[in-house]
Amino acid sequence: MSDSLGQSVIVIAIKYLTCYRYIDSMGLDFVNRHVAKILLAVEDGDSINKVSEKIDSSYSYTYEWVNRLEEIGVFERDDGIQALDDEFVDSFKDVAQTVLKRDLDLDDAYLLPNYAGMEYRYSKTDAVFIWTKGGYQIGRDQNVYPVFIDVYEKDVEEWREFFQGFGIKTSVGERPEAEGIHFVLYPQEEMEVDRVESASVAPLTETVEWAEKYRANFQPALEMLDEMYDLGLGVEYRERNVM
Repeated sequence: MSDSLGQSVIVIAIKYLTCYRYIDSMGLDFVNRHVAKILLAVEDGDSINKVSEKIDSSYSYTYEWVNRLEEIGVFERDDGIQALDDEFVDSFKDVAQTVLKRDLDLDDAYLLPNYAGMEYRYSKTDAVFIWTKGGYQIGRDQNVYPVFIDVYEKDVEEWREFFQGFGIKTSVGERPEAEGIHFVLYPQEEMEVDRVESASVAPLTETVEWAEKYRANFQPALEMLDEMYDLGLGVEYRERNVM
């Protein structure tokens, strides 16, 4: 065994032993994807509602597990959630990352940016997808699925490292024909952000303006947005195609 490989094995073993201290206290039901997502998402000062929003889960279920983490001394709730044992949280984040990487689905992938601790927003096709509540999808399928996200220019390399930790490929400013889930990063110097359920997204007006530039592809989406948000666009895609 090489020295570097041996060191890696030792580091992993230490991290699992650190987690085991708490697993032994709480029981094996503690080892679940929900706890993993909480520990990946939580930042000091977050409310339970904020964490449940980040991981797209119910308040009651998130409350239950935050409370159990508090009981064994990982968190305390004083002016928001505060980590008491940073060693455990950091160790479990690595373990959780491995767990999610092994069994990552599309819903999990859309939540990942919430765990990065950096600002972002879904844009372009994904802004349309989110504002239509998943009602309009175009130009991708389960085999080739690019995800479009705006990030601050200064954070680009950190974002690439973050996604790499989950085994997800990234590109900057262009869409490659890569198989599987692939995040396309668009560097921004400034950006406005709205929130739709668990996702940060480009504002609706900006999304509509972008879709109108590609009306041939997004005419049905514009009709949906018009109906959903009473935008007064006067789009009549279905009627024209029925006639």
